[in-house]
Amino acid sequence: MLGSSLHEIPSQPSSEEQQHQQQQPPKEPASDQMPPTSHTLMDLIITLSIYLPLQTFPHLLTLTSRILSLNQDPQLQKKAYKLISRLATSANGALALKTRNQDLQALLLSSAPTASAPARRDRLLAIATTIEHLPQADFHFIPSVLSEVVIATKEVNEKARTAAFDLLVLMGWKMNAGGTIEQAKILHMDASAPTVGASLEEFCTMVSAGLGGGTPHMVSASITSLTRILYEFHARLRRSVIEEFVSTIDLFLTSNNREIVRSCLGFTKVAITALPKEIVEPRLQTLVPGLLGWSKEHKSRFRAKVKHIFERMVRRFGVEVVGRYATEDGKKLIHNIVKTKERKKRKKSVAATAAGDEVDEDEQAKRKKRFQSEYEEAIYGSEDDDESNASRSSDDDAPPTKSSKRGKAAKGGKGTYIIEDPDEPLDLLSANALTHISTSKPVLFKPRGKTKAKTDVDGKLVFGTKDGGAGEDAEVDAMEMDEPGDDTTLEGGINAYVEAIRGRDAVQRGR
Repeated sequence: MLGSSLHEIPSQPSSEEQQHQQQQPPKEPASDQMPPTSHTLMDLIITLSIYLPLQTFPHLLTLTSRILSLNQDPQLQKKAYKLISRLATSANGALALKTRNQDLQALLLSSAPTASAPARRDRLLAIATTIEHLPQADFHFIPSVLSEVVIATKEVNEKARTAAFDLLVLMGWKMNAGGTIEQAKILHMDASAPTVGASLEEFCTMVSAGLGGGTPHMVSASITSLTRILYEFHARLRRSVIEEFVSTIDLFLTSNNREIVRSCLGFTKVAITALPKEIVEPRLQTLVPGLLGWSKEHKSRFRAKVKHIFERMVRRFGVEVVGRYATEDGKKLIHNIVKTKERKKRKKSVAATAAGDEVDEDEQAKRKKRFQSEYEEAIYGSEDDDESNASRSSDDDAPPTKSSKRGKAAKGGKGTYIIEDPDEPLDLLSANALTHISTSKPVLFKPRGKTKAKTDVDGKLVFGTKDGGAGEDAEVDAMEMDEPGDDTTLEGGINAYVEAIRGRDAVQRGR
């Protein structure tokens, strides 16, 4: 039934049909439109796959192979890749993945050209499932898909990028366990290529081959992949291999390409954070001038990234060691970092004495929630905090303005009032409910009471008094003159204007 539904998928349109479709306006999908039958049947197969007997798995593999060869329906491709990952959750499925692992390898390699971008994450998860059940004699599959995984570390989709990083770590642990790599079976390799043993150093060598790529995107992806591998396996790699990586990335730091340098900054931050001091400190002589060359670059937040790296350098190696290799401008930057750090300590101590130890516990809890792994904290940690602290320190030096006061009041939830009629409560669900909310304190208008008319002994009205001239009371009743105690400043005038257009007696639509 699913096979007949696959025939319903239209073939790939020609160039003339594509131009005709681009000229027509896009049709909005109906909200009540049912999904295609092939999608529904594939969802049922994915759900029931873990309960099927072992003899049905060859048919599932054939069905998956047929779907992956179609690139007209990315959603159906995603479901086919999900089926491979789903099989690993059952005992029969895991056994089938081990026994038919070579067929699965051939399927994943042959479907690489037709893989769509929306199915990238599920394809990486399917490759990870295959590598988990990979025999030690078939490690040639790892270098065959390694370039695809390295490129996926630069994916825009965060889930696909995370899957690529996890797959790199899985490959590293698999290679560290030992095995054989028949290089003759690798795609585009000579048939006379020798067989080598699988090891962690060999895996790093395969990844570092991308540093000689012809595009900056490939070089940047290779540096990012090496950064993740170095953070995960730096305790298992030989010192000579680590020093070679650091020296190589040190050369790429002088590149003119921003994409490459951005990845080099991430590698440098991980090296300073995770590697031993005896490995990094001898490289400061070249790392510090290389980083200072990008300290004045504002694009892609390079200036902020370089400052964070120097903060970690100063924190770990000290001001004297870092300042020894810095230029005059670099020493000014280091001096600014030290002053900002001391100011932050003073503010933190004042807040700690005022609120106790709750401040530190709240900050630690927030930091744990922000990052999902230690690697993300090493790469992206303290960037947002330092930027906010820097903006706060710069704002502290400047005098507070009216707009900043209003912003602080709005953020704190203070200074917001509801203008409500005493006779009728405010309906917050009404369309004009927002017109009754104001940031200025509303003034209560008291109705002016009626004064008793003045009469003489004969009962006649008196329009003048002995103390004042005729018409004095009428002038007082006609208008109220500004008294010296009234607010005659600019802010008072603005508040009066706001009250006139938003107050209780203001003219409003619908009233």
